Amino acid sequence: MKRFVRSAVAATLAAALAVAATSCASTPAPAPEVDGQKIVDEMKIGWNLGNTLDAWSDDNLGIESETCWGQPKTTADMFEGLKKAGFGAVRIPITWHNHIIDGNNTVDPAWLKRCKEVVDMAIKAKLYVIINVHHDTAPSEDFEMGRGYYPTEAAKERSVAFLTRVWEQVAATFNNEYDEHLIFELLNEPRLVGHEREWWYDAGHPDCAKAQGIVIELEEACIKTIRASGGKNADRFLMIPGYVAQPWAAMADTFHLPADSAKNRAIISVHMYDPWPFAGENPGISKFTQEARDGLKGTFEALNGKFVKNGVPVVIGECGATNKNNLPEREAWYRYYFETSKKNGITAILWDNGSTEIPENGDVSEHFGFYDRTAHTFFFPTLLNAALDGIKAAKN
Repeated sequence: MKRFVRSAVAATLAAALAVAATSCASTPAPAPEVDGQKIVDEMKIGWNLGNTLDAWSDDNLGIESETCWGQPKTTADMFEGLKKAGFGAVRIPITWHNHIIDGNNTVDPAWLKRCKEVVDMAIKAKLYVIINVHHDTAPSEDFEMGRGYYPTEAAKERSVAFLTRVWEQVAATFNNEYDEHLIFELLNEPRLVGHEREWWYDAGHPDCAKAQGIVIELEEACIKTIRASGGKNADRFLMIPGYVAQPWAAMADTFHLPADSAKNRAIISVHMYDPWPFAGENPGISKFTQEARDGLKGTFEALNGKFVKNGVPVVIGECGATNKNNLPEREAWYRYYFETSKKNGITAILWDNGSTEIPENGDVSEHFGFYDRTAHTFFFPTLLNAALDGIKAAKN
């Protein structure tokens, strides 16, 4: 999870209306035998196993990296508890570069085995499961081979080598025994780390446009590798983000779906901690205002008009509102967010990093803890109720 900064306020509503009218005619409606929108609808509400398989350290921790960011080792009971509570999907972020064991970008077999164990737990609980390449965005384009990827022309060759080799191994590990309940998300928040526009896609900035183009090229390389593994991976559903997974980047003229030999198997992936001053900024604002509601509504409707209405499903891979000791306002946010997203055919997946308590210094950022993974209860049960009420209201 990271922050997203909006473009100029004056441009947002106009952009929403403009992109909503844009055609996605090059992308046909999903094939009737496996309908992508039906899958997204069945997910209902999702949860992220955050700060776990995505956790990493410069130290060589092996499979012990799973708990190095303070979260407990994953168990089957965690997923069973989520399923009983009404969740339909889990996103399992996975970081790979810290488990590369040689110069050929070979992933530690013990790590692949552990990732498979966790995925199998969630599949057994009858959840949709999303796995990805997570904290593998390199710190600059001068990264060493095996550190990850960076979306510039200078770093493209090393990036492609890393990503295709990792996805080759992931695709071999997860293939024929997994049906459409397993989805691959190609990248997580692909961006220019350290750049002035790292977290803000600016359509007028040439570096953003170039990076967006490179991201699409990297995604096409990943797709080609996954499809080449054959079996059920030949037409597995794939989640595809634009630059930094920002909605406005995916709806920009510089974005298009990557080439894919499989038809109608793309799901747009976006992250929306919106509005940021309420949902994530420190100190930001604590009130969920009408202006905030209007902004969310505009974004959801724009995504619907650009993608959903044209047969391309959308999943919000990460969302949430940080704890600011403002529970009633967060309840209102959760209800409105999930009701309005569902009305627009979009399923949202909550980010959960396990952090709930505001420290003595009063920093309210990054407190997205939601589910007690040991007790299998919820830190703020009324937030879950609000989200589920919103989903129910969207159907009425």
